[in-house]
Amino acid sequence: MKKIFKYLYKDKVFVIAAIFAVISMFFVPPTETYLSYINWKVLIIMFTLMLAVGGFYETHFFDYVATKLVIQFKSIRWIALVLVLTTFFLGMLLTNDAVLLTLVPFAIFITKITKTEKHAVMIIILMTIAANMGSALTPMGDPQNIYLYAFYQIPFGEFLAVTLPITVMGFMLVSLTSMIRIPNVHCQLNIVAPEVNLKKLALYTLILINALLSVLRIIPEWYTFGITMILGLIYGRHLFKRVDYTLLLTFTSFFIFTGNLSQMDFISNAISGLLDSRFSVFFMGLFTSQFISNVPAAVLLSTFTDRLYWAPLLQGVNIGAMGTIIGSLASLITFKYVIREYPQEMKRYLLNYTVLSVIFIIIISLVTLSIPY
Repeated sequence: MKKIFKYLYKDKVFVIAAIFAVISMFFVPPTETYLSYINWKVLIIMFTLMLAVGGFYETHFFDYVATKLVIQFKSIRWIALVLVLTTFFLGMLLTNDAVLLTLVPFAIFITKITKTEKHAVMIIILMTIAANMGSALTPMGDPQNIYLYAFYQIPFGEFLAVTLPITVMGFMLVSLTSMIRIPNVHCQLNIVAPEVNLKKLALYTLILINALLSVLRIIPEWYTFGITMILGLIYGRHLFKRVDYTLLLTFTSFFIFTGNLSQMDFISNAISGLLDSRFSVFFMGLFTSQFISNVPAAVLLSTFTDRLYWAPLLQGVNIGAMGTIIGSLASLITFKYVIREYPQEMKRYLLNYTVLSVIFIIIISLVTLSIPY
C-alpha cells in the first residue's frame, strides 16, 4: 500500500484526472458511448513515441550528440548556448520532456566538471523554455500538440504555419538571453563522446518513423500500433517498462471527464459561450494552462471550442507552457532536478523562471496575435 500511495503522490495530475472522471460518471452513467470519447490515435502515437524514445536513451544518442557539440567550445557561454539550442531542436522530433530528461542531467554534469555550477540554474531555465518553444512547432513535439492535431484533423502545413511564429520568437529570445545572462568565461572541457549502438539506433529510428507516418496520416494508427507491438515484442520487450502508462491513463481520464461534460448541456453551453472569438480562446488556453498544465487544458478546452478556433487554442496552450512551473509537465521535470541538485537555489530558480517566462509570454503573444491566419 505504501508503494501505491507513493506512486499516486508522484502523479498528482493523474489522480486529479481520475477523480474528476469518476465524479462525472455519476452524472453521465457509463455506456458504450464512453469508447467514442477516447481518442485512440493520440494514445497510440504517444505510446509509440515513448517506446522509440526509451530506445534512444539506451543507445546514448542524445549524450553523443550533445557531447560532440559542446566539446568544440571553450567558453561556458557558448557551451550553454549549444545545450539550449540542442534542446530546442531535438524537442521538435522527440517531445520536450524526453529531451529534458536526458540533457538536463548532462548540463548539470558539464557545469560540475568545468567548475561553473553557479550558472547551472540559468542554463537549466533556458533549456526548459527552449524545450517548450522548440517542441511547439511540430505535432509530435508535445502531448497537447499530438492531441489537438488529431482532434481537429489539422493539415500538417497549416499546423506549422500557426506554430512557426511561436518557435521563431522562442529561438530568438532564448538565444539572446543565453548570450546576455551567461558570461563568456573560459573553461576546460575534457570529455569523450559515448559509443552509440548503431543497430539499436536503426531499430528505434524505425519505430519513431512508424509514429511519424501515423502523425502525417500516411498510415492508419492501428497499423502503427501493430508494427510497434511486433518490433517491440521481437527486439525490445524491456522497452515496454519505459512507457509512461500513467500519462496515457491521465489522457484517458480527461477524455472521459470532458466527454461527460459535453453531454451536460448547461455546462457545455456556458463554457462554449466563453470560447467564441480568437482572443477569448487564445487567452483561455494561455491562462488555464497556468493552473492545470497545458496538456489537460488542451483536452478540456477543445471539447467546447469550435473547429474554427483551433489555431488560437493551439497557440494559447503552447505559449502557456511558460509562466507558472506547472504550465507544462516538462517544466516540472527540470524543477525536480533543481530541487534534488540545488535545493538552496529553489527560490532563485522560481523567481528567474517566472520573470523570464512572463517577459517571453508577453513578447511572443504580441507577435503571434499580430499575425493574421
